[in-house]
This record gives sequence, C-alpha cells and structure tokens, in this order.
Amino acid sequence: MNDESYVLGIDSSTQSTTAIILDRETFTTVAEAKVKYREDPRLSHLGLGSGAPILFPIEKGEASQPVELFLEALDAIFSDLPQEALSRLAAINLSAQQHGQVWVGESGCKAIAALRREGSGLALSRSLADQVCPGLAYDRAPIWMSSNAQPEADAIRKELGGAEAVTSRSGSDSPARFSGAVLARTAKLSSDSYKKTYRIHLISSFLAAILSGNPDAPIDWGNGSGTSLMNWESRSWDPILIAAAANAGKIRGGTKGLKSRLPEIAHPLSKTGTIAAYFTERYGIPPECFIIASSGDNPQTKVLASGALLSLGTSFVIMGEGTRPLVSANAMYDGLGRPFLFGCRTNGSLTLESIRAHYGDADDFGRAEQSLATVEPGTIMRLLQSTSESFPCSPALDIGKTGQFDTDYAGCVDSTLGLVALASREFTGHGDVITVTGGATASIGILKRIAAIWRKPVLPIANAGAAAGAAVAAICALAPESERDALAQRARGLAANPGPLIHPSPISLQAYHAEGGYLNQLARIFAKATGIQLTRD
Repeated sequence: MNDESYVLGIDSSTQSTTAIILDRETFTTVAEAKVKYREDPRLSHLGLGSGAPILFPIEKGEASQPVELFLEALDAIFSDLPQEALSRLAAINLSAQQHGQVWVGESGCKAIAALRREGSGLALSRSLADQVCPGLAYDRAPIWMSSNAQPEADAIRKELGGAEAVTSRSGSDSPARFSGAVLARTAKLSSDSYKKTYRIHLISSFLAAILSGNPDAPIDWGNGSGTSLMNWESRSWDPILIAAAANAGKIRGGTKGLKSRLPEIAHPLSKTGTIAAYFTERYGIPPECFIIASSGDNPQTKVLASGALLSLGTSFVIMGEGTRPLVSANAMYDGLGRPFLFGCRTNGSLTLESIRAHYGDADDFGRAEQSLATVEPGTIMRLLQSTSESFPCSPALDIGKTGQFDTDYAGCVDSTLGLVALASREFTGHGDVITVTGGATASIGILKRIAAIWRKPVLPIANAGAAAGAAVAAICALAPESERDALAQRARGLAANPGPLIHPSPISLQAYHAEGGYLNQLARIFAKATGIQLTRD
C-alpha cells in the first residue's frame, strides 16, 4: 500500500463542521474531528449567539451566515486532525448544507487562485479568511433557512407554466428555499453586491475551490439540482430556468449575466484539481492529494444507504428511491451520481429543541427520552411549525398545546415524524428497512416511533452522515468506474457502522395505522388547518 492510503470527508453544515478520515482499503475510521460553531472559542469573534448560528436578518425570513465562518471552521478542523493522518491523504471530498451560496468578486477569485502559490500557507498570521474574505462581493452567505424568496419562487413557477412544468424541467416545484429563488431575492436586496460578483458558488463548490485553489471549481449534479437552475434530465444549466430567475430578481444583465457568473456543472465524482499549496505548507497534506467536486449534505448522506433514509439533523430530511420527478418531492442525484427523491422538513430537530428550551433546558435529552417512554405513541395530537414549512409545504402552525412537557414533546415527535411519513409515502416504499442517521439516533424512543410509523425495521447509522458519505464517495472517485457500486455497497456495512435493527412494536403499529388511528387523525387535522390533503394509504 502506498503512503496516500486515506481519504478525508468534510461536512460544512448549519451548526458545525465535521471531518472523518477513512482507510481506503478497510473503510475503517482513522480520525474524526468536529468544530461546533457556537461553542468553539476560535469562532467567538464572529458573534454567533444562541439559537441557530445565523446573522441578524436584513428582512423578515432572510437567513445568512458569514462566509468567514466556513473558512475559519475549515482552518480549525485541519488544525484538529492528526498531521500523520493528513500526510497520507489521497483525496478530499466535501459535503455542505444545500442551497447555500457564496458570491465572490474578481479579486476574490484571484485570492483563491493565489492559494496555489508557494508560500501562501507559510505566513501563519494569514488565515484563509484573511486572504479570501476581502475579495468577496457579498460577505453574507444566504442559506437554506431563507424563507423570504416566496415571491421570486412563485414568479419562476409561473414563467415556466406551473408546478408540473417547472418540476419536469428542474426536478422540483420551484421551492422558495432553493438557490435560484434566493439568488433572485438577494440580487434585489443588494444589487451592488450582485454587480461586483464574478462567480456565484454553492457552499460545497466554494470550499472545493478553496481546497484546490481553483476559483472555477464546478458545481456537481446533486447540488445543481437544489438550485432550480439546472435541467434535471440533461444535468446542465437550463437557459429557460436561468432566464426565469433573472426575470424574477430583475437582475441586471439578465440571463447572460447570470449564466456567466455560474461555474460549470460536473459529475460529483469528478476531480476539481489537487490540493492548494496553502494546505500542503500549513497542514502537511501531500501535493498530489485530489480534491473531488463535492456535493450537498443530502446527496452525500444518501451515499450510505439504499432504499429509504431519514436524516434527523437541524431539519428532518427523508430520502427514497425514484427516477421520475414528483411535484410533491425534490429530484436529486447523490454523491455517486445516482438519482433519488427527497423531502426536507425545515421544522425538524429545531422544533424538538424549542420544546425542550421552552420547558427548561434545550439540552435536557434525558427528560425528553423519559417523556417518550412515558407517553404512549400516537396518543397526543400536538402540531408545531414555528415557521412556514417546505415538506409538506404549509404555513406556520401551533395546534394542541397541552402545557405539559411530556405530552407536548411526545406529541411533537409524533406529528413531525408522522407528517414526513405521510408526505413521502410515494417514494419511501422501497427496501425492507429504513436507515436513520443524525443526532436524534441517540434516542431509542424516537427510533421506535420511526419503526412503527414507517412500518419497517430501523437501521441506525448514528452520526455516520454527510462527512462519512463524502469520504466514501472520495474512495469511489479514486476507483475505476466499474468498481464503484461494489465499493459503495461494502461501505454501507463498514464505514456507516450500523447498529442493531429496531423492529416496530405491534401495539405502536396499531396506534398509528389502525382505521381512524393517529395517522388518519393527523392527516384530517392537518388538512383542516392548511387545506392540504395527505391521504394515508
């Protein structure tokens, strides 16, 4: 075996940056590190307070993070990983929160290219942020939590001819949180910044650009699917979709100007280049280390599972098999380039966290677990959507508050999971199990409820999420194309580190699925509150 026997997967998420180094041959974990934005003293100067680590909105519904955050966290994560492991890296692949975008000016592109220059990493007083941030056209990175672009999303849909037309072309029904609509809105709010913009990157392609020193690093198919600007079938920028976004934002320079600011689109396993000198000089990464095109957190997580996959992160994301776009879901490609369908429930773990915080302590997981053991599944009808919801698309709701922690918490767990299951029933029927990842896999009470609601055994893979998926995809990128499927299959049993199956309880199955049972009641109450029908099969 040669010295470059490891790969690194990095996930730049809403709350943290996570890294995992895998052995290319055994898929075993060599090293791990995590930088939590709100807790790490190296990031304290960014002024991220309690709650979601976002900047103060410039208008209602706008949600951004400082671009400096991603760069400071990247330097921090490399500092925390063992140098001996970094010195044996053959490839690095990234995952990043989907739909987030970074606007880079011409001088910023030159600063990124300068990271390849010898000596760029030797001045320890000059971090990535010091070198790149002065060249940004816009220092805020609008992220997936943005909910202020509904008018622009509606305009894109209307120009395309309605929900079916835009879905068949882009793979999704012009969601307000997707990059195209948010880009159009942001261009209205800061036209001067747009004018200065030379390259519009997604967060994943921006970080791949940083790692490779290639300011023109491509956007992959998976993250391209999350823009409402890519033709889902041809996997290329779509001039009709781009024109609709430009018109929706009244963007100066129109379609031609917007298209000129976008990088090319590439297969998620393509190579962006080799590591920039900055990282070789500062962290000892071999200069031959490849940088893979990278993708979004959902596509990279899906690498680790076949069939249905439920990711319990800041939002709850349900992924399933499918090669045909549905108006009710979003069609994407995973980190290996394979098609799948997904739905993202914005009010996921944040809803459960808000209940814990309201009754005392957001981090009191013991009390939360006790409530799930005490309150029978499917007995409390409590719905809470603190903001408008994207899956199923619906307004804010607050129904059935009990005034007691146990019942409010258990009821919110049931309704949140129940609505995800009802809305995803068309694409999560494949496979004999449902794979579950994310922080909430630590809760046996939640896993038992998932098993009963989906009527399948749960296969927990703990926190082997997007960073591990990115690392597995990196291994596949280095292998011949004919071997990639077999490698991915092996990874599911090794890198994902699955736990024991959790089977649904017959009593819970009856409570959720009996005629007139919980899911029937939930669908009826939700329809009455929103006018949206979620008929249970």
